[in-house]
Amino acid sequence: MHSRGIRRALVALLAGVVAAAGLLVPATPSRAASSVSADILKGQAIYFLRTGDAAQREVVLGSLALKSPWQATLWTDFLNSWETINKSMAMNSSVPKGLPSKGHVFVVLGSALSKSGKMTTKLERRMKLALKALSKYPSSKVLVTGGAARNGHTEGEVMQKWLLARGVAKSRIIVEKKAASTVGNATNSMAILAASPATSYSLISDSSHLRRASILFRAATVRVQEVSGQPWTIRQLANVAYLDMKTAGRVPLSASSVAYTASNVASVLKIAAPYKAVLAKPPSDPVLTSIALTAPKKVTYSVGERFSTSGMVVKAVYDKGAYARVVTSGATLSGFDSGTVGTSEVRAAYSEGGVTKAATIPYTVVKATGSLSWSFSTKKVTRSRTKVTVKATVTAPNGLVPTGKVRYYLDGKLLRSITLDGDASPVRFTYPKIAKPGRHAFVVKYLGSDQLTGARKAVTLSVKA
Repeated sequence: MHSRGIRRALVALLAGVVAAAGLLVPATPSRAASSVSADILKGQAIYFLRTGDAAQREVVLGSLALKSPWQATLWTDFLNSWETINKSMAMNSSVPKGLPSKGHVFVVLGSALSKSGKMTTKLERRMKLALKALSKYPSSKVLVTGGAARNGHTEGEVMQKWLLARGVAKSRIIVEKKAASTVGNATNSMAILAASPATSYSLISDSSHLRRASILFRAATVRVQEVSGQPWTIRQLANVAYLDMKTAGRVPLSASSVAYTASNVASVLKIAAPYKAVLAKPPSDPVLTSIALTAPKKVTYSVGERFSTSGMVVKAVYDKGAYARVVTSGATLSGFDSGTVGTSEVRAAYSEGGVTKAATIPYTVVKATGSLSWSFSTKKVTRSRTKVTVKATVTAPNGLVPTGKVRYYLDGKLLRSITLDGDASPVRFTYPKIAKPGRHAFVVKYLGSDQLTGARKAVTLSVKA
């Protein structure tokens, strides 16, 4: 999947809304989603990070987001950090300043013991760094990880004894003694930390090892959350490295190193088989076959009203449903017009890889609500002496200017009809002197227009003798 068109597409991974004014598409609900399993999608995501195809990785992650937004977020963050580490990674040859005083754990990665089961020079230099770290941060703990046994001893046990012999309290030492590789180091260590109060950790190893280890530990963090179904906010902070390579962390990792790490990541995340299937048969370029639309919350509008995109989602569907992703921000939308009452259609189009797909959806425009306000020159009316002037003002929403007629009634009899001149000015009418005492009904009606509904005001005034 190396489609150059996809590289140009604007991608919204988790759910997007058209932000540009005037890009207006009401749509019918759709449940378009990828038919590819979540595990295969994850395997493909690893594959496309390995190959450096960011555009195709986003197609895959977009498909995963439709199945599980939460997992897609986890994977997006993880893959972004992995990509960053591949390019470069700072190496701290001394214990860094500014690490948390509480809740922090230094994780020392084991190395093969000698045939007699003793610590090698390689492992001891890592332990010396750990001892310095524990001295600098007396409230921190250390996790020693390694289970490869030699002469009845595991790396974790040997590392623990080494620390105890140098005065480190047993309560500060956490031992992992089952891991036979860096994959196991990451998987087992993060499972242990997940059950502890730890909130952050730093890795300690050789600089040539730390980049791969850092990636695998981040992958293991994702795995812990996938298994539990709960977020976990532990942070991987600055590492401590024995500089066994002059260029460690300064240059991008080689393709072979990235490929090896990718296989390790698949193992940590328990998707080794799906990943191998992707390697055996890499996905072909996806073909855009349709778009699926989820309607906005609002599909009926009054005249002059602006369109609301709240809740609207545009999805691109590939290979007749094999893949799908949210592409709301990349859609081209046209046809919305709220100037005329009635039902019309709007067109939504999305283009990718030289293919354009579109859909038309109905929307409805109704009259805007006109409102009528009025005021009286007086409400103290005396028989045959008092004239009452009524000033009526018609207002309209959405920037509309009222047109049509305003009519004045007295006791049900039409006395005057005035045509609005379109400038939204109030109109006046003076009722004649009322000869009969008693209660009289004053009514003003706005008859409405092709854009506005009508309105009415009524009041009963008492006329004194």
